[in-house]
Amino acid sequence: MRKIRKAVVAASAVAMIGSTVAIATAPSASATDRVNRCGSSYHFKKSWPIQNVWGSDTEGRTVGYIDVYWSPSAGKNCAVGRPKNGIYKPNHIKVRVVKSGSGNWDQDGYGNENYKKFAGPVYAKARGACINLEAGFDYNNSWDRAEAWGSYEKKHCS
Repeated sequence: MRKIRKAVVAASAVAMIGSTVAIATAPSASATDRVNRCGSSYHFKKSWPIQNVWGSDTEGRTVGYIDVYWSPSAGKNCAVGRPKNGIYKPNHIKVRVVKSGSGNWDQDGYGNENYKKFAGPVYAKARGACINLEAGFDYNNSWDRAEAWGSYEKKHCS
């Protein structure tokens, strides 16, 4: 009986340690992680940096990303703007995308919205063409306000 009790206690301890390790090492879900918000037919292609352009941070520091997805079946690109994990108090996040040479931007966050986790998804029908992308946001770096922006032309040519 004593051997069985020791085995049960040992097995319980191993199970508890294993579950604690699993909980401790599980990635934390955050709204600023790259997540496909475009739809199941869209596949991730690339992220372009959103960089600090004004504020107490070093100019040019990457503080966010414009994530681009492509759906071959729809013939559309999709973009989502998001700050990196750890960026303090992001707000007024905005993103837009357009087929290069077209003036029909699809945009999100340029109105009265005050997105604090991500903006988008926005779409551009661009089979056989390139897209232009823009995204940005304000954030606080310790006590000082900072601004970040990214703008790219003729990217992800399909």
